[in-house]
Amino acid sequence: MSVNLGLIGCGLIGRIHAECVAKIVDAQFLAYADQNKEAAQALLHDFGGDYATTDADRVFNDDRITAVYICTRHDSHAPLAIAAAKACKHIIIEKPLALSGDDCQMISDVITETGVYLMPAFKMRFYPLVQKAHAFIASPQVLVGQMMDNRWDDDIWCQNPVQGGANVYSQGCHTTDMLRFLAGSEPKRIWAVGGAITHPNHPCIDQCVASIEFANGAAGSWIQGDAAIGQFTSKFFFELFGDGRSVQLYDRLKKATFCDGQKTWTEHRDVEEGYQLENEQFIAAIRKQHPPSLTVNDGIQAMRMVIAADLAIRTGQVQKL
Repeated sequence: MSVNLGLIGCGLIGRIHAECVAKIVDAQFLAYADQNKEAAQALLHDFGGDYATTDADRVFNDDRITAVYICTRHDSHAPLAIAAAKACKHIIIEKPLALSGDDCQMISDVITETGVYLMPAFKMRFYPLVQKAHAFIASPQVLVGQMMDNRWDDDIWCQNPVQGGANVYSQGCHTTDMLRFLAGSEPKRIWAVGGAITHPNHPCIDQCVASIEFANGAAGSWIQGDAAIGQFTSKFFFELFGDGRSVQLYDRLKKATFCDGQKTWTEHRDVEEGYQLENEQFIAAIRKQHPPSLTVNDGIQAMRMVIAADLAIRTGQVQKL
């Protein structure tokens, strides 16, 4: 079964997805849409297809297209996802699902009504060593998730309070989704400290240190921000402890150190594989007509944790989830 796709948003992330799809047999982009037509034309030239456009509706109304990729700025996710679902297109959407709880819920309502698949692009779940760590300690008692970046420039779009929401909203859902996945449970309560620390007087928080209680009793720690990249851990770092075992994921999740209580060993992968593997699963789900392992609910739950942490920081109160 050949799968025809449309790409909405032809920047860096859109290009990465196009590179991944080019490696999948019988899957191809027919259409590329971007407000900057030259960006859409560049991907059409590099990866092939039928047309480039500035009109996303042209892609949604193209009956040849089965699914669309939404790789645009965060504030456009909700209207584009809703329009795609109403046009009966399956959707893979870059993180975050949306920047507000209301927008997330509107997306979910339309997905439920139409029955299309929506897969949030949480690439980290697909890294082979993440999967191996999850199997090694399926029910951790304590876990840590950290994503620390170097300070973002003030004028980049993802630092904009409307378009991107700054660091914790823009990237935090990656970390919260991983914590929820690795804990094997839903979050129950969250408390956090932080604020606009690296960008003083900004309306959005940029640093967050949170404690999370999961329904299964696991205790999680979440660290997010742009104060600096950790030199020992890399930007991404996760750590699991349970029943005398431990595992640390680091070097952008390409390395993992396991301890079974007696012996310790380290495994590594040469390259990051998350983008490719998530694309392969999305295309396979469409072919098999079976929902992907990540659904709209995963996108909502990840953002609920981010929003609750923000509220905890602003109020000083524990938030129930």
